[in-house]
Amino acid sequence: MPEIDRYRFYEAAGPMRERAICLHHLRYREVGFFKEDEEDPYEVDSIYFVAEAAKESKIVGVTRLILTQLDELPTMKYFSLFDLEKAKLKNLDRLRYAEISAFTKLPEHDVGMGLIRTVLQYSKVTGVTHWICCIDERVYKYMHRMFKFPFKVVGAPKIYLGSTSIPCVLNLAECLATLETHRPMLHQYLTNDTHQPLEVVQS
Repeated sequence: MPEIDRYRFYEAAGPMRERAICLHHLRYREVGFFKEDEEDPYEVDSIYFVAEAAKESKIVGVTRLILTQLDELPTMKYFSLFDLEKAKLKNLDRLRYAEISAFTKLPEHDVGMGLIRTVLQYSKVTGVTHWICCIDERVYKYMHRMFKFPFKVVGAPKIYLGSTSIPCVLNLAECLATLETHRPMLHQYLTNDTHQPLEVVQS
């Protein structure tokens, strides 16, 4: 579990949002996901969340929720989803789903769970109940094995951004129920909002 006192986790707005986008692009270029000067069509519809190293006031991790029409989400556009799973998603209210993506951090900082916790806080406040995502096959196996995250595979894997990725949906209520049973300490960490309430930071 990350050392909470070393980091601040929050929704990034204004200049902080621009810094979050810069880190996302930097890390994705470093690993070959983005080409130099490649534009990201999903920035305008995204809410960004960051981890900031407290002492250095430096953003060291980032992720985002893409909030747009279902058919415009990257997982829906680039993967072939099973008909039944696609129909289930189409039955959800527009405000109940979002795509979580751009999950990246500087290698020396253990902030992954803190970022997930922050996005979960935002989702609880805004009524988002399902996260849509496409996950690198190795990350999918790691998250399922280590943390029991019940990602539901909703389509066929394919090469996306340079690696084999799996289209998934995470029902947040089911996820928390599973964690409460199998990983109670992680469940407590993710659902305890008292230490760092969700905040929006612009500068």
